[in-house]
Amino acid sequence: MEKLTIVLEPIATITEFEKLQDTIEAHNGVGEVAAFFKTNKLVIQFNLFQTSAAELKQLITDLGHKIISSTTEH
Repeated sequence: MEKLTIVLEPIATITEFEKLQDTIEAHNGVGEVAAFFKTNKLVIQFNLFQTSAAELKQLITDLGHKIISSTTEH
């Protein structure tokens, strides 16, 4: 599994943040998503054979969220 860590611009409500987490978790190839509302951070475990970091970042931006930084670990 690969690990993608993303820091987002602040999200207004925890409900909106949880909705984003649920959407990412439902994406094909995603194993687990740890979401940290106070720090606007997502840590996404994913299978590189089913999705990519670029695809996940595109999903997040398509949902209207701005990514401040991201790192990928193998």
